Amino acid sequence: MFAENRAGALTLDAASIAQASFVGDAQVSDDGGRIAYVVAHADLGKDDYQGDIWLIEGAGAPRLLIGGPADDSRPRWSPDGSQLAFLSNRAEKRQIYILDMRGGEAWPLTAEKEGVSAFSWSPDGRRIAFLARPASAQPEAKAGGAGRARITERLFYRIDGAPGFLPEQRSQLWVVDVAGNHGPALGPLWDGRTEPSEPAWTHDGRALVFSALPDPNPPAAPLDSELYRVEAAADAKPVALTDHRGPDGDLIALSHDGRIAWTGFDETLPRRSSTTTRLYATTLAAGGLAAITNVTAGFDRNIGETAMSDVPLPRGSGTRLQFDASGRALWFVAADRGLTQLYRVSTAGGAPVSVSAQLRGDLREFSLARTGRIVAVFGSPTQPYDIWTLERPSGKWRQRTTHGRDAFAGAALASYEELQVDSFDGTRIQGWLLQPPGFTATRKYPLMLYIHGGPHAMYGESFFHEFQVLANAGFPVLIANPRGSTGYGEAFANSVQFRYPGDDYRDLMAVLDAVIARGFVDTTRLGIGGGSGGGVLTSWTIGQTERFAAALVERPVVDFASHTVEADLNGFFAQRWFHDYPWRSPQEYFARSPLNLVDKVTTPVLVIQSEQDYRTPQGQGIGYYNALRLLGKPAKLALFPTSSHGLSRNGPPSQRIERLAIILDWFTTRLLPPPAAPRSAGD
Repeated sequence: MFAENRAGALTLDAASIAQASFVGDAQVSDDGGRIAYVVAHADLGKDDYQGDIWLIEGAGAPRLLIGGPADDSRPRWSPDGSQLAFLSNRAEKRQIYILDMRGGEAWPLTAEKEGVSAFSWSPDGRRIAFLARPASAQPEAKAGGAGRARITERLFYRIDGAPGFLPEQRSQLWVVDVAGNHGPALGPLWDGRTEPSEPAWTHDGRALVFSALPDPNPPAAPLDSELYRVEAAADAKPVALTDHRGPDGDLIALSHDGRIAWTGFDETLPRRSSTTTRLYATTLAAGGLAAITNVTAGFDRNIGETAMSDVPLPRGSGTRLQFDASGRALWFVAADRGLTQLYRVSTAGGAPVSVSAQLRGDLREFSLARTGRIVAVFGSPTQPYDIWTLERPSGKWRQRTTHGRDAFAGAALASYEELQVDSFDGTRIQGWLLQPPGFTATRKYPLMLYIHGGPHAMYGESFFHEFQVLANAGFPVLIANPRGSTGYGEAFANSVQFRYPGDDYRDLMAVLDAVIARGFVDTTRLGIGGGSGGGVLTSWTIGQTERFAAALVERPVVDFASHTVEADLNGFFAQRWFHDYPWRSPQEYFARSPLNLVDKVTTPVLVIQSEQDYRTPQGQGIGYYNALRLLGKPAKLALFPTSSHGLSRNGPPSQRIERLAIILDWFTTRLLPPPAAPRSAGD
């Protein structure tokens, strides 16, 4: 997994991802004295990920609190800090377990047949609300049998990452007494016709608030969620708190004094390709909600967004929105120009203030104690994610764990050099350059241009294992955020609507040309690659230019017409990226589909596709490969079974290793010079 280079440093290879420590979901107790967090590792025997829960007490060193062969995750403190609840699959299905911090073994609180997906403590610590899906009435296929037909009449019947069809019965909401130990639960308080979000208790413990779609079979893309409130009482019925076009409640926070905050945005007609996610706040009144304040009306950044990375926790995440103890300020994370920062803003609105400016990188999540102590999960280009703390906003951040960096101890990790380049029309484009270990500007190097997906996403100063492996192999790596990227405001992100791909390709070429002008790039050995939206732009680029010597097209869209009717979010793409459906606007779809440029491709192409990818279904990648080979063009296909669209981020560890090894071999063979033959004794 590691090899030693000439300088004595360890070289990262594809298999080194199996050594990574995935750190996240940090939770500080209300009194600030204890921090629980998750460290996950690849389990190659099970070909999955196994999480342990670690503990930091006061100023002490981190120690393992809950470990073993099971996957333990999602630690949550009781309000008084005396107990820790968490999820574990030690009984096969994930159940809630309770650990008394005064001593004893963890014991199971639930025994749901389909397991528990999320939960939250009541303010008095006596009850827990949780989500669980009832056992399916559909009989299982017999071993060795062909299986039963899947039948549906819904438009949105599957979602990437969930094999097969979505169950007709989604998660229900229940409440259980913590002292009950498998006792009868109260509920269901939501009937499960659509999937609810993690429930949040009101300050008085009388009710729960959550977000859900009101319609189990919406006629358009399923984004129009609403906030609901339901009393924690027998026979209670949920009441909608919001009713407007657009999502409500991707993130929800409730205060100790009856306030509520949530994220969302107002959907417009015609729909935009990208709309900035806002933060709203108000008071929970007897009849619903009081007057709502758009807290971040002047802050043109997506609340809750983080930078792209391939080493966060493979499953689950922590807090990205929270009230402070006073209830008068909100704390949240947001992505801005390649950085993810922690912000504080008054519930009355105003300009958010960053409290993490000392940390240049990706602050993905945080937890705030009543005392004001802040715990965060933070990473940077040469520092995988670890736990950091801040005792007060005016203080200094302190790193409390080294799990992430220790996993790659001794490896030569490339730092990021920031670039600012003017594109063809004067638009400023931000990018970063990673230099390989031992780089010297007097040599000529190949160069790898990597393109992010989305297109509404953001590369930034986060740790990216894949880029480090490529740099360790001898490739300078260039990444950039062309127009369409988030982190630069709604106008910049939405500028590609009806023009994707197009001007974003020209942005990328401008950044590439600026780096080539430095003189160290061998322009005969240029590589290009990307996944999802990056696969779109890669296939588009090699249909426009012959300058690249090798390409990686991963989980792409190459034919937008077929993609619109095959993908899990089907209508979303037609309604936001095009003026109409493909049968009404065929020329628009044809002109923007990279498949129709395949005759012009001269670059050898590696196509990577997952069989269970529903976001960019497998026919897209396979079709592109087949088209290339029909024309006798050099191409290779790697098709991964069982994996979904997120293979490179949370796929089975063995497939992540194999995938990156295939990529490395592809570019090494085509872009790197062969090693010099050893000299004989007589030379």
